[in-house]
Amino acid sequence: MQRVESGTLGGRHLLRLPNGVPGLRPTSARVRGAVFDRLREDVPGARVLDLFAGSGAMSIEAISRGAERATVVELSGKVARHLQAQAEALGIGKQVRVVKADAVKFLQHGAAPYDLVIIDPPFAKPEVVDAIAQALPQGWLAPGAVVVCELELVRGKSRDVAWPATLELEATKHYGQAEVEFLRFHPEPISSP
Repeated sequence: MQRVESGTLGGRHLLRLPNGVPGLRPTSARVRGAVFDRLREDVPGARVLDLFAGSGAMSIEAISRGAERATVVELSGKVARHLQAQAEALGIGKQVRVVKADAVKFLQHGAAPYDLVIIDPPFAKPEVVDAIAQALPQGWLAPGAVVVCELELVRGKSRDVAWPATLELEATKHYGQAEVEFLRFHPEPISSP
């Protein structure tokens, strides 16, 4: 059973995930811990966007460690209902907004700036990250925002993502079958007339 690693909710157990949802793969406790240890100073007060939320463990960990709020996007209706129940069970329902939607389509409708964006697509669909990478700088990222992207390693390599020039790759870490990329958003400077 998964649990929150640290922060105000540290040690609390997460509800059991619904059965029969293909591609549902929670981020391991080891990876979550390592990601948030690296993001330590970026999390307090952050507005979080969790695409392909799955278990919601990443967003919950962020809120436990001081994030202001999280928008979690999940395609499966069954999993979206689970995420809402999970947030309520932990007493963070007012900080978590659950959106049942395809992540790529969600990014095509309006934009709101976030400080931390988590991208963890099903390992079977890594190609969706390219569309997300192009959409994020179009109003979804606050200046200095961090993007964390988890991809599957196949024979020690992950799929190359065409990140825009405004997203600077700060670090790449390998954890078992997963590669996690940490990127920082730097808006293009405004040209003077």
